[in-house]
Amino acid sequence: MEYVIVGCGRTGAALARLLLAEGASLTMLDQNPAAFAALGDDFTGRLEVGTGIDEDVLRRAGAELADGLAAVTSDDNRNLMCALIARRRFGILHVVARINDPARGELYDDLDIQTICPTLTAAKQIRDALGVDRLEPRAIRAEIGAGFSGRTVGELAEPGRVVIGSVTRGAHAFIPTLFDLLEAGDRVVAFVAPEAVERFARRLSGATPTESRR
Repeated sequence: MEYVIVGCGRTGAALARLLLAEGASLTMLDQNPAAFAALGDDFTGRLEVGTGIDEDVLRRAGAELADGLAAVTSDDNRNLMCALIARRRFGILHVVARINDPARGELYDDLDIQTICPTLTAAKQIRDALGVDRLEPRAIRAEIGAGFSGRTVGELAEPGRVVIGSVTRGAHAFIPTLFDLLEAGDRVVAFVAPEAVERFARRLSGATPTESRR
């Protein structure tokens, strides 16, 4: 299997070691040659210097034949652009982008880009390690209908049962406050306690909530 990793920080270097240990072939791409020092002297993959948002650079890194690409730089926007190029220009089947801002996950999901958020993953692992008793909330995605337009996020939320994680308006995703006004066509991601799903659905006018697959 052939892979391209864009971004040779700690995450990229650790991923490269895992893939090589499993017998994969890979190319590490970073615009800073000094970053490759994190790979160690025994690195057996290919190295390419350049940016992951340049098609010619990606082609040089082997994107045309790659089975998968991981965009793991420290810049969410750069990772998104790189992932989109990999998917749409090179037709790479398995594309994963690292995101630092959980609210951006909705935008990536709409663009059919799989994402990993280390911040959210670490928080969940710490919560589990603390032994917190909980009922796992459901991730619900819904579009705001005309009947709820002009009302606040706080009116849609429910303390302890419904948390509005993000709102996507057009191509812009953001983490809302309770006082932000919602507009018809807004797409929201809500984390809803199982016993509150039906009440949440009833508060939405003209929306058809569905459980997220993410």
